[in-house]
Amino acid sequence: MWKDSIKHYLAHEGLKISVAYTTSAVARARALHDLSPVATAALGRAMTGALLLATDFKNQEGVSIRFDGDGPLGKVFVDAYETNRVRGYVENGQVDLPLNEHGKLDVGQAVGQGMLYVTRYSLLRQPYQSAIEIHSGEIAEDLAYYLTLSEQIPSAVSLGVMVSGDVQVLAAGGILVEAMPDRDEEALQQIEANLVKLGPITNAMRTHTEEEIIEILSHGLHVDLLAEKPVLWECTCSSEKFLTALKTIPKEDQEALLQEDKTELVCHYCEQKYVFTKDELAAAFAEKEGPNA
Repeated sequence: MWKDSIKHYLAHEGLKISVAYTTSAVARARALHDLSPVATAALGRAMTGALLLATDFKNQEGVSIRFDGDGPLGKVFVDAYETNRVRGYVENGQVDLPLNEHGKLDVGQAVGQGMLYVTRYSLLRQPYQSAIEIHSGEIAEDLAYYLTLSEQIPSAVSLGVMVSGDVQVLAAGGILVEAMPDRDEEALQQIEANLVKLGPITNAMRTHTEEEIIEILSHGLHVDLLAEKPVLWECTCSSEKFLTALKTIPKEDQEALLQEDKTELVCHYCEQKYVFTKDELAAAFAEKEGPNA
């Protein structure tokens, strides 16, 4: 069984290479949200992609991704933070579609057309968001398009989720290659050839060891390992955060909540339920209105 991890490498020829193995995290998301195969593939790719984009491991970079498409899957939400922790959900996780013309899960059709929003944040800077039109809906192509268009970074992105007939996640992972300004053009050709030889990342995970995958990726290049972290599914929700959010809703909505004996809220990301009594809400709303609010 592959252990979930993300590893960042630097090729002396001017390439950054990140490799993420995310089988357990994607399986956790599938089980939490009772996802269909195509929803599992879409969310799993987006989760892995967000982790790969959060490459500033020294400053604990976080990346939020939202695919706002018009396909039957609805919106796809993913947060990766501290470069190795991830959570996510989709609006319509039980969507089922026929396989595409290549016999693969039709993630592009499930996502549809619309907008892709990417927000970056770290210890060193304020969050900033970029928005582009969804290019294909296949997730990997869209993220590569985002890096090229919004950040002017020539990139290659490979993402995969392999799902069994009984909707178990057999393998999930991804690769991100980013070309640096001082890159060797021959190195670009070499890494492209290496990616072709490796093939789909999930197939490689089923037939190769981790050492063999890195050996294939780094063939003809001088590569050093810069950082390695375990990948963890983790939600940041809490009762305090929900109470803080409730303090910001309109006054009439607060008054409506206070007519009930209790209020139950559910986190979209992890399905955790939070129950607040009338007295707890009244105290929270009163605190907002106090002199130090």
